[in-house]
Amino acid sequence: MYTDRLNGHSLAEEEYFHKKDRELIEKMHESEAKKQDLLARTAHYHKCGCCGHDMKETVHEDLQFLQCQQCENVHVSIEMLEILSQGKKLKTFLNELQIKKEADDELKASA
Repeated sequence: MYTDRLNGHSLAEEEYFHKKDRELIEKMHESEAKKQDLLARTAHYHKCGCCGHDMKETVHEDLQFLQCQQCENVHVSIEMLEILSQGKKLKTFLNELQIKKEADDELKASA
């Protein structure tokens, strides 16, 4: 009779600890998934969407944008686009980027 109560008690105890272990394992999996998600997002930080190379933060006439060091792709925020779209700033900005690209291409060709 004593052993029946002991077995019943340890079965309930085992179920309790099994449930707690499952909860801890689920928390660990969630934590690992969050960590992996953060690593995946930070791996792409300041990387070009076209070629994957590093992007350099550039300031031009109080406008801040990211430009790829390899393919010269430009990443501009919505705020900067709104500022650029006012007046002729956008056209001037694009012309200056094109002139810079042509000058860089000439330097590469002459080297």
